[in-house]
Amino acid sequence: MSVNAVASQVPKGTFVEEKQVNIVVIDDSFDTEESVVSALRNDGYAARSTRVEDEEDLLEAIKKKVPDLVLYSQGMELISLKQTCDAITQNFADTHIPVIAVEKDGANAATVEAMRAGAVDLSSYDNMEHLLLVINRELNALRSRRKMNQLESAMVESERRCASLLDSSRDAIAYVHEGMHVYSNASYLDLFGFEQSDDLEGMPILDMVAPDNRDSFKSFLREYMQKDGSNEIHKTHLQKPDGTAFDGQMEFSPASIEGEPCIQVVIRQDIVNTEALEAKLKELSQKDQLTGLYNRQYCLDTLEATISKCESKEDSAAFMEIRLDNFEDIKKRVGAVDIDKLFVEVARALEPAIDKKDTLSFMNPGYTVIAYHQNKNTIKKYATKIQNAIMDLDVTIGSEKINTTCCIGITLIDKNSPETNEVLRRTDQVSDEAETAGSNQIKIYVPAEGELTRHEVDSLFREKLTQALKDDRFVLYYQPIISLHGDTDERYEVFIRMISEDSGEMIMPQEFLPAAERIGMSIAIDRWVLYRVIQDLIKHTSEGKNTRFFIKLSAASIKDETLAEWIHYQIKDKGLAQNSLIFEIKESVAVTNLKNTKDLAINLKKMNCGFVLDDFGSGSNPFQLLEHIDADYVRLEKGLMNDLIDNPQNQETIKQLTDQASELGKFTIAQFVKDANSLSILWGMGVNFIQGYFLQEPQPEMNYDFTDIAG
Repeated sequence: MSVNAVASQVPKGTFVEEKQVNIVVIDDSFDTEESVVSALRNDGYAARSTRVEDEEDLLEAIKKKVPDLVLYSQGMELISLKQTCDAITQNFADTHIPVIAVEKDGANAATVEAMRAGAVDLSSYDNMEHLLLVINRELNALRSRRKMNQLESAMVESERRCASLLDSSRDAIAYVHEGMHVYSNASYLDLFGFEQSDDLEGMPILDMVAPDNRDSFKSFLREYMQKDGSNEIHKTHLQKPDGTAFDGQMEFSPASIEGEPCIQVVIRQDIVNTEALEAKLKELSQKDQLTGLYNRQYCLDTLEATISKCESKEDSAAFMEIRLDNFEDIKKRVGAVDIDKLFVEVARALEPAIDKKDTLSFMNPGYTVIAYHQNKNTIKKYATKIQNAIMDLDVTIGSEKINTTCCIGITLIDKNSPETNEVLRRTDQVSDEAETAGSNQIKIYVPAEGELTRHEVDSLFREKLTQALKDDRFVLYYQPIISLHGDTDERYEVFIRMISEDSGEMIMPQEFLPAAERIGMSIAIDRWVLYRVIQDLIKHTSEGKNTRFFIKLSAASIKDETLAEWIHYQIKDKGLAQNSLIFEIKESVAVTNLKNTKDLAINLKKMNCGFVLDDFGSGSNPFQLLEHIDADYVRLEKGLMNDLIDNPQNQETIKQLTDQASELGKFTIAQFVKDANSLSILWGMGVNFIQGYFLQEPQPEMNYDFTDIAG
């Protein structure tokens, strides 16, 4: 299916298209309507008309379709000109629909009386040339009014976005008019210890400066206000209301607020604690925005670390999945929007029931707990404690009183445990069994005889991966990344598969890449992928194709100091086109390796390579990361696509992320697009690119017709 074919189903606005006109003719003769439509079509219009004879017909016609103008034939018996104008005004109070009065016989018309009744003019069917001039004048005026309304709406939306960006900025920002504060963002208020912007309104900015520096600051400000449109920096000593002084840098630039000229002041403290910043970014990336609990990525990372610890230190733990009983029924009762309130209340109920040392995460719509120092003799008592917390929960959402129970599936972790994906699979399986057994069930996974341990899995994959590299038994698959806005350049994300030596079947990356990371083979696999992609790129370039490849990098490759030099050599040696290689790093990996990621992004920019922050939006404040890492694209976190059509919360989050990314000049990519309705929603939100099985699943051939999107 063509992207534009789907996107065209989305309403594009209510503006009058050039040379298209929808008119209502109030007349008792078909001949009059036909003569007007014929004249308009001869004048180049695509005219559509509706003829009515009385007020009831008029009201029915304008309810079906909003007219661009109304022609009223003077002397109608069943409806007067004033009744016509009143009906239009009452039904379209916010939209000016012109009513043109028209004489049938061309007699000397009472123009003033017609216009006093509400018509914009009076013409005659006998003088069709004059009538067409009047119609053209009113249609042009209508287009101008609607375009002005569009621009005003855009300006209001732009101001709203600017205010939102200011409020979310880490920088302390204030607007000053004639030396007085007129607006301050949250960071500015926090810096000086104020609670609300109103507390600062009307207060001189001079009060923010330490007493010993006020004379020099007044001189600087006086000179600055006499200049025209300059950006300047002033370093000084600042002071909080409690007398605490600190060094700061004030950046002054011209601005406006609510149409009035003013000065924007950005304050940055001279001392920046890089370690504290990285710790803050890491904390924000680990939390779920809705519940405040740890998010999915943090849960998976912690589970991985827990499995490693239990394997090496003879410790034990348990991984628990908590599912609310009758969840779908509750969701139907309270609605898709208000179900978020239940998620928050359950999180609050669980927190005191979970030991402080343990890790509680929200994995929409369920919850997980990594419980440390637990074994098969202790874990059931702990799970029962959690179930009691859910049973005691008493929540009222709207008019619905909610009481529920939960089922818990458990996988024990010890020195013989498998790798992370297998632990997740086992827990999901046993949770299904608990749910099937009935309400308030607890089930513990019991490994079957012969199931491999994590150590055994790693040893097996070390041998398999080494041999696969020697025998060249890796293959690349490609999935198109499609522009929603007419860009026909070829873009493919690259995926790796491994061919089984025994059966010849494809082994998916989630089965072998985690092991490759653990045993130190991910760098070698990344280099193999890069080498093959470069060969593909050379081939496509020789065929005259402008192809861009999106390539994932592992955490180990980010730390590899030789990677940037190797990429630079390949680009220069092979004469690769600019921006043909785009590298992807997950947001969670970037946060954990902030300095390495930042340095790599800088080096890639110098080589004219692109950079993507993948799974973007999983943390509480992802845009804080973009202040330090210069990414070209952000790929939205895949969980945001879950039930997109029926999930207003995810829609709102995607819209906010897309708007802010656009303000920063970043392209957005939505992954896992499942159907045409999801595509239409994403198109309406302004998302730049999409990918997913609805368009095409990853394939060994690059055969997607990107020109189809321009059709």
